[in-house]
Amino acid sequence: MHYARNESYSLGATSRIVENDMKHTLKNSITENMYGLLECTFVDYATRLRKDYPDRIIRNAAVFASGVPEFARLGFIQLVDARAGIPEGIPDFLVRTIKRAKYQPIWIPGPNFPDDPMDIYEQMKPSMRGDEIVWRHIPSQRPNTWRRCER
Repeated sequence: MHYARNESYSLGATSRIVENDMKHTLKNSITENMYGLLECTFVDYATRLRKDYPDRIIRNAAVFASGVPEFARLGFIQLVDARAGIPEGIPDFLVRTIKRAKYQPIWIPGPNFPDDPMDIYEQMKPSMRGDEIVWRHIPSQRPNTWRRCER
């Protein structure tokens, strides 16, 4: 899959996004350092939006920019910095990933991320409203238990 380099465009009238491959080199970018599962999830959302809206140009960066704040607000993802300390209740496999991450902080699955990663597609639905990507949250009927693992 090829991603545009240094291509900029406007998402709505107020925000401007620059895409530099999937691994962004801009410091403090919301997608600079993201756990692989989350990155793949957002890329898949972008692919689904392109399928649903074939007449629109939908960039991965636009999906990241709209999705990351919404997912963080709902607790599906969280930003963790190993230098500031790793929160309690994070499973060992994620602790190792956080500690090994070359760049800090890193976005990881949050406490409300579903036990089955595929369930996130049922709980969060993107759509287009004009030139803006909007997210609809459908609460899960099952409690999430994956973060209750002991270290």
